[in-house]
Amino acid sequence: MDGDYYIDLKQVTLCEYETELEQAELIPSRKILKEDLQKRFSCMKNHGINHLDDLMTALKTPDKINQFALKTGLPEEYLTILKREIASSQPKPVNLIDFPGIPEDSTDRLAQLGIKNTLQLFQFVRTEIERKALSEKTEIPYHVILELTRLTDVARIKWVGANFARLLVDSNCNTVDKVAMADYRELYDEVIRINEEKQYFKGKFGLNDMKLCVMAAKNVPDAIRDIG
Repeated sequence: MDGDYYIDLKQVTLCEYETELEQAELIPSRKILKEDLQKRFSCMKNHGINHLDDLMTALKTPDKINQFALKTGLPEEYLTILKREIASSQPKPVNLIDFPGIPEDSTDRLAQLGIKNTLQLFQFVRTEIERKALSEKTEIPYHVILELTRLTDVARIKWVGANFARLLVDSNCNTVDKVAMADYRELYDEVIRINEEKQYFKGKFGLNDMKLCVMAAKNVPDAIRDIG
């Protein structure tokens, strides 16, 4: 069970998502989603799409996208990009061994229990009681479990991979809640400073990327307790 690891697409209405897209700052390749927004979303509603889960079901495969495009008159390219944008709110789990700075023996012990990625770990670390129980069972120091929990928390933000999660956890914004409330300019400056020192993240990211990250964090379920 995924629990609250991901946004529940059944709980997001098409009207709510239309408003979100209208207000969102999208990456250049997805700005097409703002074109004829009201008209296109009205068309989808008229064809029985009420929630994002309905939409993702309708667009599940390339064949289904083609069929839905023919039925609605909406461009296939638009529907394909819309599917990608929605899917990006449910990022792939990060492998625990990919997080910098985590002792190998800790990830090995977790792997012996079948806990190899953030989604699997999430099921065991949502509360302090669960984290302490996992620490006792694996004999992994609690501070390592807590660190992995924070990494798991921020890795639920779309576009945040293992190395960028490490940067966030090393900053003052080491949880989803803190990222969501951050001044993206201040967080950007802090993350740049940390990365210059530790070289966790090899790719390039700019101020607008940080703004998008902060905005995305606001939509992540508040599911992990007392890790601030």
